[in-house]
Formats: sequence, C-alpha cells, structure tokens
Amino acid sequence: MKIKYAFLLLAIAFISSGCINKSDVKDNFCGVHLNYQYCKCAFHGEYCDAVNMNKGEAKNYVYEKYDDWKNKDISSKTTEQETEKNIEKEGECKYDSDCDNICEGDVMWKQGCNPRENECVKTFDTDCSADIEEFSDFKFPKICKSGECVRDQASINNQRNELETLQEEIINETKELNASRDGLRDAMLDANKNCLNGLADMTNVAIMEFATRVASVMAGGLPEIADVSVDYANDALNKLYGYLDNAEPSEEKKLKPHEYIKLNCDLYHHFIKLQKVSDDELEKLLEEAQILEEQINSLI
Repeated sequence: MKIKYAFLLLAIAFISSGCINKSDVKDNFCGVHLNYQYCKCAFHGEYCDAVNMNKGEAKNYVYEKYDDWKNKDISSKTTEQETEKNIEKEGECKYDSDCDNICEGDVMWKQGCNPRENECVKTFDTDCSADIEEFSDFKFPKICKSGECVRDQASINNQRNELETLQEEIINETKELNASRDGLRDAMLDANKNCLNGLADMTNVAIMEFATRVASVMAGGLPEIADVSVDYANDALNKLYGYLDNAEPSEEKKLKPHEYIKLNCDLYHHFIKLQKVSDDELEKLLEEAQILEEQINSLI
C-alpha cells in the first residue's frame, strides 16, 4: 500500500511539473509568496530538515501552493474586470438628482438622467440675463455661474466705484466753490460799505486794501454771468490800480469822490449777481451729491 501511495505522489509530481512553469515558480513565487526554505528543499535538497519534508514532499507542497496562488490571482483579475464593467454599466447617474445644472454663457441648463445610457443630458434652459435686478437708476441682468442664475456682483461693484469717483470730484468742486464764495462775500460787503461811506474811506491805504480783496476774488475764479459782456470787476480793478500808480495821481488818473462811490456801488451790485450765480451752482452740486449718495447706497 505504501508503495502504491508513493508511486501516486511521484505521478502527481510528474504531471504537475509538466504543467507548471518552473521559471515562474522560482522567479515570481518562491521567496515572495512562499518561504524560500520550501523551494530550496524542493529544487536543491537544502533546508529539508528545517521544513521537516523530503525533497519530493517539498516539491509537491511548493506546486500546490503555486496553484493556489495562481488561481487566486486569476480570480482577483476576473473580479476587477467585472467591477470595471459594472461601474461602466452604472454610468454617471441613476436619478435626475445625480445631475448638476451647467452654464453655457449666461444660459443655465437643467440636466436630467438618461435611463438608457445612464448619463446626464440637458433638458431645459433658462436665460439668466432675462432676470434683471434694479438698483435706483441702474439695471443689472443676472449671470450664470456654477449652474445657477446669480447676481452680477462684479458689474455692480464697478458701477459703485465709478459713482464714488464722481462723488469725490463733486466734493472737491464744492469745496473750491465754497472757498471762492467766502472771498466774494467779503468783497461784496466791502463794496457796499464803500458805496455808502466812500468819502470817509477814500485813502490810498483803503483803496489798496479794497483792490487787493477784489484781485483775490478774481484770482479765485468767478462764476460767469451770461448778461454781462464786459468783465466789470476786472475793469474796476484796473481803475483802482491806475489810481495807485503814483503817490500823487495825476488828474487824469485820480478818481473823483463820486466816481469812487459809483465804482463801489456798481461793484456791489455786480457781486450780488455773482453771488446769485454761485448760489445756483452750489445748489446744483449739492443736488448731484445727494443723488450720487442715494445711488451708491442702493448698490451696497
């Protein structure tokens, strides 16, 4: 019985050795997936005591484990292929909720799931630009972003920056106008005083001070008056400086008392007109500033 059993083992070993790639066993299996001592005993008769087998038993053991490893490897590859096929079959969606909206320009496309192909497809569109938001005097069409119709915040911010720049310009213009109005008011009051009390104040010093004030007003910029063809303030200033050219003016240059009084009275009325124009300009600037403030606040 023992002889038959031994013969059977030899036959199995012979058949197995004929079907197994020994090179693959030695190079890729032994020492990697199986203790090298079994392979040394099986193929070289070494370490047999360590594994408590003879050479034949070790070879059978090695081939048996190799077969198990190969079958497991093939099974693993088959499973991976089946998994890939299943994933491919599943596709990118199962339900409409699996599909996200997409943007094409400012058009938002709703997507649904194609049950046959298991893929997302466009269903119906929404023109985001048709949804317009109004802020004061401004209108901003919505844009499509990340699959949604959203506010065009970038355009709103740009518009607000432009308004704030214009507002700053009006503020500076208002400051300049107010500065010129102060000098104009003072010159107007002096002209009125000289008109009413010209004889008492008609001295070279007084005239010089008054001429200097008028010159300062003119240098600061005066509003234009449409119904005045000649710059009366400039003409009056030339007369005052002409009077002061010499310590003792000649009779041709010297202002007569009544001329000096008339000059101041005329200047006073001229400055009143200028003040009215200045008032209108200031009111216009303040109205523009108020409108800009409301527009800027509406864009916040």
